[in-house]
Amino acid sequence: MNETLTNQIGEQLKAARLEKQLSLDDIQEITKIQRRYLSAIEENNLSVLPGDFYVRAFIRQYALAVGLHPDELLGETKPISMSRTSDLSRAHRDNDGIVRAGIDNTPTARSRLANSMPTIGLGLLILVALIVIWFVLTHIGTNSQQTSNGGNISVSTSEVSKSSSKSSASKSSASSSSEESSILDLGTPETNTSLQTTIYNLSNENTKKHTVVITAKNTGTSVKVNDASSNILLNETLASGSKTVEIPSGTTAFNLQFSNVNNASVTVDGQNVEVSGATTSFWNVLFNLNK
Repeated sequence: MNETLTNQIGEQLKAARLEKQLSLDDIQEITKIQRRYLSAIEENNLSVLPGDFYVRAFIRQYALAVGLHPDELLGETKPISMSRTSDLSRAHRDNDGIVRAGIDNTPTARSRLANSMPTIGLGLLILVALIVIWFVLTHIGTNSQQTSNGGNISVSTSEVSKSSSKSSASKSSASSSSEESSILDLGTPETNTSLQTTIYNLSNENTKKHTVVITAKNTGTSVKVNDASSNILLNETLASGSKTVEIPSGTTAFNLQFSNVNNASVTVDGQNVEVSGATTSFWNVLFNLNK
């Protein structure tokens, strides 16, 4: 979006507000967006806003409040401030109260260990399988030798049975442990009312794929899902029923954006997600997967 088009958006929003005889304080009450952000949008002073994601989000809410269609207003291009990074995986609030995003691609010891865990796990499984095969073949050979020599078959059979039982119990225990470790721990979210956002900071979840299920109720909800690279995974209005969105492995962050938030419920990997910490028609839920 060039500077001229950005000016046009601010002028259109201001003109629509004046036509409805609304003040900036009225718009702040409707959208819950701070007055200084609304004024900055009208004046094309986008550097005041806390981040690239909120430029589009605030413009959309402003447009809805004054009766304009946000998609027609914004078009398909991004605001001028989108030249900043769209990586939300290291979002933080500075001392001046502004939310900024950073990016750090330097691998840490923890991330290197996490990336090597699948290889280590596969190696251990192969080693255990070889030990089990060797153990079974050894006892089968011993059992055959005792049979040919007229030995006690029942003793060898009992030993093989016990070995098989132990192996089955070990596999069952390993399977149970694997299922328990796959449960997603959402922890305690951060709720920022002024930015209308609930933030979940998770560790080492970017190597996995995740399943998001959004359920609409009552009159439905408009929902948009995008990742840290601004790839749109879902953008539609749900009148009723559920919609499933798959988040690919390797995704560092993704955001859920709702209108009519009170008519929506969300689960991530089967875990219920707190959508809103306040009564509002608009809300974001941000997941940082490798915080």
